[in-house]
Amino acid sequence: MRTIRQQLTRKLLFGFALLLGAGGFGVYFSTRAALLKQFDATLRAKATAISTVTEQRGKRIEVEFSDRFMREFGERVATDFFEAWLSDGSVLRRSESLGKSDLPSLFGTFDKPKLWNVVLPSGFAGRAIGFAFLPRLVRQERLSTPPTEIVLVVASDRRGLDRTLATLGGVLSGCGVLLLAATALLVPRVLRGELAPLNALADQAARVNADSLATRFATESMPAELTPISSRLNDLLARLQQSFQRERRFSADLAHELRTPIAELRSLAELALKWPDNREVETDREVLAVALQMEGIVTRLLALLRNERGQLPVALERIALAPLVEQVWRTFAKQAANKQLKVVREVPENAEVETDPVLARSIVANLVDNAVEYSPVGGLVRVEVEVGEQQIHLRVSNTVGNLTSEDLPKLFERFWRKDLARSSNEHSGLGLPLARAFA
Repeated sequence: MRTIRQQLTRKLLFGFALLLGAGGFGVYFSTRAALLKQFDATLRAKATAISTVTEQRGKRIEVEFSDRFMREFGERVATDFFEAWLSDGSVLRRSESLGKSDLPSLFGTFDKPKLWNVVLPSGFAGRAIGFAFLPRLVRQERLSTPPTEIVLVVASDRRGLDRTLATLGGVLSGCGVLLLAATALLVPRVLRGELAPLNALADQAARVNADSLATRFATESMPAELTPISSRLNDLLARLQQSFQRERRFSADLAHELRTPIAELRSLAELALKWPDNREVETDREVLAVALQMEGIVTRLLALLRNERGQLPVALERIALAPLVEQVWRTFAKQAANKQLKVVREVPENAEVETDPVLARSIVANLVDNAVEYSPVGGLVRVEVEVGEQQIHLRVSNTVGNLTSEDLPKLFERFWRKDLARSSNEHSGLGLPLARAFA
C-alpha cells in the first residue's frame, strides 16, 4: 500500500534530481562557453599577431614570423599550427609544426573570422580560426599593384580545455550524486518528523470507538493543514455522539413504553392460569387493549423507519382541507367538551392542496390529538389554515402551562413527553415525530 510519505519521498527526490541535473548542466555549459570563448580569444590573438608581421613589398609578400618567438609552434610535440595561402591558393607560409601536412582552408573576414573544431596533424583534437586579410604595405607610394589578399588559418591543441571540461563534468556529476544520496537519506527523516502530527491524528482516530465518542482532537496544537481535518472530525464525532445518545435514549424509552403493557399482559396471563374458572370477559378486553397499544407503538415505529428509508408510499390527490379538518375534529370533539376547551377552527372553503389523503389525515389527527390531550381544562385549541399564492399553511396551537423554552427542541423527539403525561396509555410519544415525518 502506498503511503503519503513514500509518494512525497519519491516526488521530492525526483524533483530534486531534476533541479540538480538542470543546475549541473547549466553550470557546465555556461562554464564551457566561457572557457571556449577565452580559448577562442587566445587563438585569435595568435592569428592577429601573425597577420601583423605579414608585409607586402611590391609583389613580394613576407611573413616576418619565427616559430622560436612562440614556443607552441616549435615544440617537439607541437600544440599550435598555422598556414597562410595567397589568393591563388598557393601556400605562402606554414609553421614548422605542420611538417608536410596542411590545415583546412576555411576562413571568414578579419572582423568575423571562422572558428571550428579540427583534428590536428598530431592526431589530437584542436580548434582553428581562419580569416582573410590584407598584408601591411611597405613603400605604398611606389606600389603600382593592388594589395594581395592572404588567407590565414591558425589551430591550437584543445586537450587542455577538454581535460578542464572533463574535470568540471566529473566534479559536478560526483557532487550531484553525493547530494542526491544525502537527500535520499535526509528527506525520509524530515518527512517522518513533519508528518508526525498526521500519524498522531491517525492513531488517535483509530482508538475512537462507540465508548469514546466524547473524544475530541486538539485543533490548537495541530498544523494549519490538519486543522480543517481535525475540526471536521470533531464535528463528525459530535454528530455520532448525538446519534448514539439518541439511539440509547430511544432504546431506553422503547423499553419503558413496552415494559408497562408487557407487565399487564403477564399479570393478566398469570391470573387466567391461576383461576381459569373465574376468567371474565373483561380480562380479554384488557388483553386486547394492551395488544392494540403495543401494536400501535410498533406500527408507528415501522412507519417512521419506512419514512427514513424512503419507502413510504405517497399517492397524490387534490383534497379540500375544510372537510378533512371537520372529520378529524369529530373524533376529538367529545374529549374537548369534557375538558371544556374553547375551540376555534378557521379553515377557508377554498383551501385545497395536492397531497396524500391518508398521510394528510394522520398529520392533522396527530396534531389535534396532542393539542386536545395536553391543553389544560378550559384551555384554547386553534386550528387555522392560511392560503397563500403558492403555499398553504396549516397551524394547530393550544394553551399549555408546563412547557418551557428548553422543551421546544424536544417536542418532535421519539417517546419524549413531560413527566406528568408518562402515565397515559393512549399516547406513546410518537405522534409529533410521525406528523413531521409524514409532512
